[in-house]
Amino acid sequence: MSQKERNKDIVRRFLGAIEAGELDTIRNLQARDCTWWIIGSGEISRESYTKAVEAMLLSASSRTVDIIGLVAEGDTVAAEVRSKIKFGECIYTNEYHDLFVIKDGMIVHGREYFDTGKVAAFFGGQGDGA
Repeated sequence: MSQKERNKDIVRRFLGAIEAGELDTIRNLQARDCTWWIIGSGEISRESYTKAVEAMLLSASSRTVDIIGLVAEGDTVAAEVRSKIKFGECIYTNEYHDLFVIKDGMIVHGREYFDTGKVAAFFGGQGDGA
């Protein structure tokens, strides 16, 4: 398997862990010094990102994460993603562009773009971007 395919596999595992609610996998695929940049939030730490994802996972009754496409170049993987997350009777959907930087088999940086209007409409402006 080429390095590009290995990096894409790491991203598939990470996004699959978000869908499955596998917090240990989410933590274990991020380097200890991993950083994230989230639209509307800017640069945040691995700890802050992981806590936000954990809070969403624990409050959601179900999640679907569909990878529409992956493109890898060097140590970077771009992912087009659609999600559907159920909170009680309410369903939140959004489209994402995630950019992952992979080094030594770990995510060292991520950038996440999404429709901020959908976040504001669903969460009443209280969404934290994760």
